[in-house]
Formats: sequence, structure tokens, C-alpha cells
Amino acid sequence: MTQERTGWHHCGKCGEVYQAKRGELCPACERNPLPSKKKINVNTVDSSSGAARKDFNAKLQMENTPAPKLVRLDSTTVSGGADGNVTRKSSERKRKTNNTLIKFLIGWGVSLALIAGFIKWKWGSEATVVNNPVLDTSADPQKLTLQSENLDLFNSSFGSILQTTNEFFQTSAPESLAQFCRQRPRLAMTIFNDGAKASLFKPESVQLISRNVIRPNDQPLIETIWADNRGRKMEIVYAREEDRWMIDWESYAKSSTLPWSIFHGAEGEDTGTFRLLVRERLADQNYNDLQMSIVFYEPAFLHGGPLGLSTPEFLVDRKSRNGRLISAALEARKSNKPLMDSIFPASDPPNTARVCVTVRRTMKNGEKVFELEKVLACHWLGIDHPGVDLTDAP
Repeated sequence: MTQERTGWHHCGKCGEVYQAKRGELCPACERNPLPSKKKINVNTVDSSSGAARKDFNAKLQMENTPAPKLVRLDSTTVSGGADGNVTRKSSERKRKTNNTLIKFLIGWGVSLALIAGFIKWKWGSEATVVNNPVLDTSADPQKLTLQSENLDLFNSSFGSILQTTNEFFQTSAPESLAQFCRQRPRLAMTIFNDGAKASLFKPESVQLISRNVIRPNDQPLIETIWADNRGRKMEIVYAREEDRWMIDWESYAKSSTLPWSIFHGAEGEDTGTFRLLVRERLADQNYNDLQMSIVFYEPAFLHGGPLGLSTPEFLVDRKSRNGRLISAALEARKSNKPLMDSIFPASDPPNTARVCVTVRRTMKNGEKVFELEKVLACHWLGIDHPGVDLTDAP
């Protein structure tokens, strides 16, 4: 029997170096000196398919081995047994949770977009019409011909009017409103001065409830009354420019140089143009007087609104141009025969008439004095026509 040789051994458990036969326990810790082998996956950087793993040699003998290679340990594959399975299952659950969350967010976003689109379609700032004008067959031939012409004008202008109205109400910046308004001198400055009024009527939806054609100085203009979902009513007049029907801003905003309350409270001398309602004081008692006593009122922005702030009293000669124009406007309202056959004055406060005037403010003996300079027109339109022929005025 061959005698087993002794040799020097190094204990991998306690670090003791001792002389013993192969397979004997360490005399210091009485444990097997060889550590258990661990399995580690090794991937060579140079993609070599050769095995890069080598067992530990307990004899500590020097061998001729090739130069070591730079390696990368694949730690994701090290986990073994139950721990590895738990890690993989946890990762799979996270991926499934993330996918579910992403699908939910996408679905929620699509739902919100559909709801917003439905609201925009249902209650967006869209203009619609609820009634159409019809011909009065009982009218005389001349009037019937005019009605027919007006109806043709309605039908041909309807699409352009709806487009202009939709775009106008969807525009919030005052400086952008001029592109939807008929051209007038100093239009941009006028809109800038009236800029605050542009935000007073911004409906979610509007309906065209009435429309009419007037022809001052043989120029066709279309009067319209719109109502929003809150029941508020707004007057808009359209004039044709080239191939579009544009909004008459001055009648829409009841444009004035500045609000009467500001003009009345300011100091110094100044002159302003105002669109106001006029009423004669003690009209029945002073009917035969050479002068008429009148008071002006700021109009409401909405159609059919109440009277606003009043001005001081003005005395006007009945036979003067100013007196004749004011008398003509008041008489037309009293007899229910509106000037230019307009449909707007019917909803104004009783015993009032629409006028556009210039008023001067002066200082006398330290007090403010207001003087009616000129009656420009018996309407609020942005046209250079008084609205009445003075030869027919009283």
C-alpha cells in the first residue's frame, strides 16, 4: 500500500497554515480547509467562447497559465434559487403595473379630449339663427319688391355674417378686433378707447333672433339682434366691404370719445363726441316754447338695457339745426315710426331717441359749463349721414 504523503495546507476558514495529510481537518478550527465552490457566470469582454472560469488549486502549485483577460461579471445572473425567482417576479410585477398605469393615463387623456370636443361643439361660441324673415304678401307692390330685395340680401350675406360673428366673439384682444370691423377713420384708436367694452359680451353661444335691412343714403346695412344662453341681447350692424360683411364697431360699442362720467368729472376745457339717448323735459308743458329743455343719458351696452348717467340740462332753439334734428328723432320715436325703419329703438327706454352729439366743456368763473355744439346724427351708426332729411324735419 502506498503511504500517503503529508504536505503543507492553508485553511480557507481560519487562515491557519499547517502540515497534514490531504483531506484532514484543520487542527486550529477543526473544519474542512477547502471553501465550497461558488458558481459565477463570467462573460469575456472580447466575446471569447472559451471558459474563463478556473477551479481553486489547494496545492498552491505554480502553473503556466495564459495572461489574464479583462472580464465583466454578469451580476444579474448570479442570483440563484428562490432569491432569483423572487427578484424576477418582482420586476415582472413592476413592468405590468407600469404598463397598466400608462394605459390608464392614455385612456384618461383621450376621454378628456373627447369631452372637450363635445363641449366645444355643443356650447362653443357659435352663432346660429332661430328665425328667417318672410315676405309680407299683403304689402303694396313697391314695399313687396323692397322686401324681396332685402330677403335676397339676407340669404346672400348669411354665411359671411355667421363667419364674421363667430370669429369676432372668439377674439379677446382689442387690437385684433379691427380685422372684423368695417374701415372707419381712426378705427384702431376708437377700438382702443372702447377696449373695455369688448369684454362685456363674450357669450358661450349666440343665436340670431332678429335682423333687418336699412338703407341710409342708399347704402344697405343689416341690423341684427343676438341673444346668448343667459338671455342677454346685443345689437350688431353689418356693412359690406368687398366680399365680406363686416361689423360696424361704433354702433356695436356705442362709441364715445370717453365715458360721459369721466368727461363730466374732468377739469379744464375739452370737446368730446358721444352716442347718447336724448329726452325732452316737460315736453307737453313747453311744447310752444321757442327753446326746448333736453337731457342726455348714457345708453346701456346691451340691447334694451336701462338708462345710464344723465347730463346737465341743455337749452336748444327749436328752429336751429340741432333743435330740428332732435325734434325729428323724438317725434319718430313718439309716433312709432323709427328713422330708417330701424328695429333697434323699439326696446329703448320710453320717450328717448338715439343721437350722436359733440359737447364742449368750458370753465366760467371757476365752474364747469357744458355746451351742446352739434347734433351729428339721429342714430349711433358709424356713417356720415344724419339719418333724417332736414327738409322733412319739423
